[in-house]
Amino acid sequence: MTISVKPLDAPLGAEISGLDARHITPEDRQVLIEAFNAYHVLVVHGPTITDDELVEFGKSFGHIEKARKKSPLSDRDDIMVISNIRQNGELVGSLPDGEMSFHFDRIHQVQPCKGAALHGLEIPQEGGDTCFANMVRAYETLPEATKQRIEGLTALNTFTYGATKVDSKDEMGPHAIHPIVRRIPETGKKALYVCRLMTDSIVGLPRAESDALITELCDHIENTGLIYQHKWKVGDIIVWDNRCTSHARTDFSDQERRLMKRVTIGDTVPPLQ
Repeated sequence: MTISVKPLDAPLGAEISGLDARHITPEDRQVLIEAFNAYHVLVVHGPTITDDELVEFGKSFGHIEKARKKSPLSDRDDIMVISNIRQNGELVGSLPDGEMSFHFDRIHQVQPCKGAALHGLEIPQEGGDTCFANMVRAYETLPEATKQRIEGLTALNTFTYGATKVDSKDEMGPHAIHPIVRRIPETGKKALYVCRLMTDSIVGLPRAESDALITELCDHIENTGLIYQHKWKVGDIIVWDNRCTSHARTDFSDQERRLMKRVTIGDTVPPLQ
């Protein structure tokens, strides 16, 4: 079956049809990576797949990194389980409940990841949506004066593992400095690279000025029609480019089960100005 790529009616993203995620051919991989570079977020609807199949699917976009925390729900060390399910009173996954602020995965590390593929297995009836912001368009729609102001600036990014909101993380945790505007190697496009959860300060600016600029940029990202909000169905796979999209999660009831499995797609190129 021939794969089709249909842009979403949204500021970013495309739906992939005609793909069997259990059996990825070299031709499939080429179509997927071209769509990934063009649309930043890919949505695949389909039946649930195994952990091994999810890893092979993820390899279409790059090498797969090991998960930080192994779960009893997978025998693979490269599968990250995101869930609020408990066994014997203990969580079996990471990032269990509630809302999560906009962020880039691993922006607090010297080498952030390239992207991720997330697979929906158990979905709450309401909430738990994943939101993606188009950071290329976020940069492109900034006022020219703001673009000039932020040219060449870098920011300190920190994170405490498991934190979902700014007030729940430790600013003395793992940290890295990256440009606040980064260039995507495959396209040459520039993307805004700040987020509300992890970007703590802009290097060289007084604290008050830094805080005000980060707030201004994050408000622009989150309030100007740059976001696609995905309502999950069982079997969905979403792949996103972590270099030029930030993502968040909407709240959901802690009385409902949510189970997702994810592979992280590694990168070898640090954020470039």
